[in-house]
Amino acid sequence: MERREIVEGAVALLDQHGESGVTMRALAGRLQISAPSLYWHYPSKRDLLEDVADALVADVALGRGDPAVRIDPAQRLLVLLGDFRRALLGHRDGGRVFAGTFTLGPHVLDLSEAGTSLLVEAGAACAGEALDTWFNLVRFVVGSVIEEQGAAGQPELAGRRAVFREANAHRPTILAATERVFAPDEDRRFEDGVRRLIQPPEVRRPARPRTTFSPST
Repeated sequence: MERREIVEGAVALLDQHGESGVTMRALAGRLQISAPSLYWHYPSKRDLLEDVADALVADVALGRGDPAVRIDPAQRLLVLLGDFRRALLGHRDGGRVFAGTFTLGPHVLDLSEAGTSLLVEAGAACAGEALDTWFNLVRFVVGSVIEEQGAAGQPELAGRRAVFREANAHRPTILAATERVFAPDEDRRFEDGVRRLIQPPEVRRPARPRTTFSPST
């Protein structure tokens, strides 16, 4: 059996039972192979989930870093991040699986290359600055997905609007934003957050100069 087939079986288990349901025993049973055969390919669940995380973002990066796409690099980056988010949302616990791994799979590396190169094209001073920004963007995407998927499992949240209003009767700013809590536009919220992170360097607030102290003479 090929590793690709094992990963496909693991993704199917993920979609059916969530991250906790992806066990080596359950996967071996699903694939109708012996546990030793599975462990020969993947010594641990962590090793397996690294390839699962890579599979979740397969093809997300295709064409996004191509300069022939005649739109602003920041806009192309926004599209790339939106596709990344949707890829994770497309699988049960996709955010949790991706957050819990440090995969060097080809799809994740292609995604990182596409995002980092777009940041350089958009005005990052160097590859190092672009990579730092990319890591922050990935964390934002993954965190957003985890929150969205977590909230989706709490249908009772909508019934707590009155409790929320009462609890925040003396907090006028939060109270005024009640609908943003109970009827959020997740797409708008995500896009707004990403735009703030990828704004051109020249419009960012300059860092405060460091204060240096010299010993008195």
